[in-house]
Amino acid sequence: MNQENSRKDFPDFFSERGELPITVTPVHFGNSIYWMSSLVSKDVDNSVNNSHLKPYDDNDVDLVNCEDMDEHYDITLTKSGKFTTSFYVPSSLLAYIIGAKAVRLKNLERTTNTQIKVPKPNEKGNVTITGDTERKVASARTQISIIVTQRKDKLPISHFVSIPVSSNEIRMKLNEFKTVVLKDPSRGVAESLFQNPEKLHLTISTLTLVDEEEISTAKEVLQNCYKDCISKLFKKENRYRIHLKGLEIMNDDPSSVNVLYCNVFMDKNDENEKLQTISDTIAEYYSKSGLAKKQYDRVKLHVTLMNTSFRHPEERQESFDAVDILKKFKDFYFGSVDFQNIHLSIRFTGKGKYYEAESIVNITN
Repeated sequence: MNQENSRKDFPDFFSERGELPITVTPVHFGNSIYWMSSLVSKDVDNSVNNSHLKPYDDNDVDLVNCEDMDEHYDITLTKSGKFTTSFYVPSSLLAYIIGAKAVRLKNLERTTNTQIKVPKPNEKGNVTITGDTERKVASARTQISIIVTQRKDKLPISHFVSIPVSSNEIRMKLNEFKTVVLKDPSRGVAESLFQNPEKLHLTISTLTLVDEEEISTAKEVLQNCYKDCISKLFKKENRYRIHLKGLEIMNDDPSSVNVLYCNVFMDKNDENEKLQTISDTIAEYYSKSGLAKKQYDRVKLHVTLMNTSFRHPEERQESFDAVDILKKFKDFYFGSVDFQNIHLSIRFTGKGKYYEAESIVNITN
């Protein structure tokens, strides 16, 4: 091989000393702006932005919606003239930032031209990023947030914010509904599809909390949301009722359904609006905290009655035909329940009763 040609083709910044040449480009996602840093060579043609190195890649093929990234954080200017930001990452996820022999961490520092300090294995603490500019610090933080989000997406949901909607009347009506449906079941319908009457609820937000620090933060977020919003819309001295009526499905084909749910409403139209408002606000608070992904602009208020995900492992996993169910029960009234509290519920708990809670905020006295 010609040594001169091979040396010329090799990027200069691997042999040169001094600060690496960095190009920082703003990338727009919705209403947010994130910063992408890339290395460039001095001999690059000014008219063409050729990159000698591939963009940072963690070998993940899953795409992350950058709107899910935490954008509500501070970047401060230190006395030394550097910019810095600090944030918590669960210790069990730090290894994905560091990588084998710290290769991934060094790559992040090089591509963003920042210094990144992470706690030692099995130690709690904050990840701290320091750089010459806010853009470089923001770029590093965004890339770390993407790594953490991708890893958490692969973990099961552990908690969810819920409103319990089980009453004697509703449990009785649900059992009546279940008996009629199972008497002459359509394709794919089985007893295992029905929600436990004791666990009927509205889901406001789903969470994957990996340690006590995140659980503590999640509890604090719910309390803050109650203080800032919920308590102002629902006064404790009043009584509020949630009603369950009418069936709908999550897809367009009633002959092939995975989720069948009941609609919810309250006594007054303005109470319906308030319920929607607090649900959207709770979801927004958790999204801004970085503990949950923002899935929709508005929370879909519903109570799941039948779900194919409830099937037993030994059962055939398939959809079910809900055509006849919708015809018979389209406007069926399942009853009402007092709107008393909102829970930070623990998934897969409360055998034979409602889910155990990490935290509860009371709506009424």
